[in-house]
Amino acid sequence: MKRLVLILILLSIIGARADLKSWLHGTPPAPTPGPPDAKAATVSFAPNLTPDKQVLDFMKAFAEAMRIHDGKSLKPLLSDRYAIEDLPEEHSAADFFMQAMVKVKAPDEIVIAGIEREGETRIVRTEFRSTEKGTKVRTFKFDTNGKLLSADFFTLKRQ
Repeated sequence: MKRLVLILILLSIIGARADLKSWLHGTPPAPTPGPPDAKAATVSFAPNLTPDKQVLDFMKAFAEAMRIHDGKSLKPLLSDRYAIEDLPEEHSAADFFMQAMVKVKAPDEIVIAGIEREGETRIVRTEFRSTEKGTKVRTFKFDTNGKLLSADFFTLKRQ
């Protein structure tokens, strides 16, 4: 009888938790940012591109957030519809964005290489240039209010 009660108590505790791993190991601490970089990435438009103030303002704020490894200042610039490809529904895309800002290595330069419209969405193609990693093309999607809908500057990895 005592074993049955103990088993029921354990099962109710486990059921109340999100998963067994969290119950056994606890919730992992939030990632802590490293020291700020000396300077933010420079942001510019490709020579043949007409400047877009909303995009420029976002990318400058983004470069500064990468410099200090903290995305809190960008949270108001994320759309309510901000999404990350392949993110399970039970997770918050904005939370993953904040975690990525702590971990991502800032480039030396961000060049806005192209802006296209797809209905109400602006698709911004950028080049993240770094002496260490070379040039990587990254895509950002914005809504009509200039808020970020999605970006591919990081990828999710399941363990």
